[in-house]
Formats: sequence, structure tokens, C-alpha cells
Amino acid sequence: MNLTAYIDYLVAWLEDQRRDLYHLDGYTLGVSGGVDSAVCAHLVARTGRPVHALMLPAAVSSEADLQDAEAVLQSAGLTGNIISIAPLYDLAMQQLAPVLNPEPERLNVLRGNLMARLRMVLLYTTAQSHRAVVLGTDNAAEVHTGYFTKYGDGAADVLPLAALRKEQVYEMARLLGVPQAVLNKAPSAGLWAGQTDEDEMGVRYSELDAFLRGEAVSAQAEKQIAWWHERSRHKRMLPPVPPAPDKL
Repeated sequence: MNLTAYIDYLVAWLEDQRRDLYHLDGYTLGVSGGVDSAVCAHLVARTGRPVHALMLPAAVSSEADLQDAEAVLQSAGLTGNIISIAPLYDLAMQQLAPVLNPEPERLNVLRGNLMARLRMVLLYTTAQSHRAVVLGTDNAAEVHTGYFTKYGDGAADVLPLAALRKEQVYEMARLLGVPQAVLNKAPSAGLWAGQTDEDEMGVRYSELDAFLRGEAVSAQAEKQIAWWHERSRHKRMLPPVPPAPDKL
């Protein structure tokens, strides 16, 4: 199936999930200014159902990302609301200060994960108030490597891009009319200043896409992909449950 036809398939698929699985009325998603959420915004816009889009900047978010998010919504024919998570983040860190490790590993990641989880709390609360399905924006490369926050951006009701390589997300974005500024920027979760996906993962999306196509990649890329995949195994499974006493 070509991607033009797949766009139509995904729109119908989203409606199947909303109507038949969840029995809800519309959709909720966070729009970050990145290509993945941009594609998701265009897809739900095509359903014709109510869409509750939120832009949820933190103190570390750039003004350019917010402008790109607004441009995405305009290009999709949607409106959205800007709600800063900065006050919630500051309060959470202040309240947690007595119990947090004073020298945690990867402090930037700890802070970024909190931001991602706060965003999902706001999205689910908004969705519940409107009887809406929460969209996740993870693509196949992110699912394979676990490059998402557990119970943050990895928490969602549907993952329409989970079978698409990053290159396919970009191609779909071009077909959907996502603004060029979004297509040109380096992929980033925007969780701290200067952060990019490829720098943090230590592998390029082109190498990840080649791996997912079943093609040979460099030994270093293969090692890095395997490392990310194995360490994130817990993110792709439900919490383990022991057997009942009468089953032992």
C-alpha cells in the first residue's frame, strides 16, 4: 500500500478505534511543533470529529517550537490551546525535593521524564472531560528503541504511527501539507536546551530506518540499536502479574 492510500487507511482506522473500541466522541493530542505530532494532527483533522489539541510548553521549550505547533494546527485546519506546564513542573520538583536523590543519574532525563508525564496527565484529563481518545505520536523507530517516556508520551489510547519508519513519517508529512519549517528541523523531544533525538540515542534515524527495513547497518549502529531495544523491553509490555495463589 502506498502512503497516500495509507493515510486514508489510518483515518478510517482511527475512527474504528474511536467508535468501536472506545465508544468515544473525539480526539485529544499534544502538538509539539515536531513532525510526528504534526502528522497525527493532520490525520485526526481528516476524521471530521472534534479534536482537542493542546500545546504544552515547559520553561525549556523554544518559542520557535511553539510557533511551529501553531503553524501545524493552522495547516490542519484545527485550533488549540496553549497551557504551560512550567508551574506544575516547578511545584512538583519543589514538593519532591525532600525525597529525591540529591545526585541522581542523568538529571536532564529525570527532569524531562517528569515533563512528559505531566503533559500526559493534562492530555488524559482533557480527554476524559470531552469523551475523547488520546493520540500517541511514537513511530516505529521510537517503539523499537523505547525512545519515549514510560507513562509519559508512551501512554496513549492509540498509536497511529507505530508501524511507520521515520522516513515514512516525513513522506506522509509532505503529502499531508505539514509546514516546511517542521520538516526542516532536527527531531527533538525538546526536554532540555540543545537536545536532539539522534545525539541522545547515538544513532541516526537513517540507520534506524535501514535496520527496520532489514538492511545491513554499521556494527556500531547495530550495537547501539540492540542496546536501546533491550534496555527498553519493559516499556513495551504490561506490568508483570504473579499467578493467583490457587494456581501455584
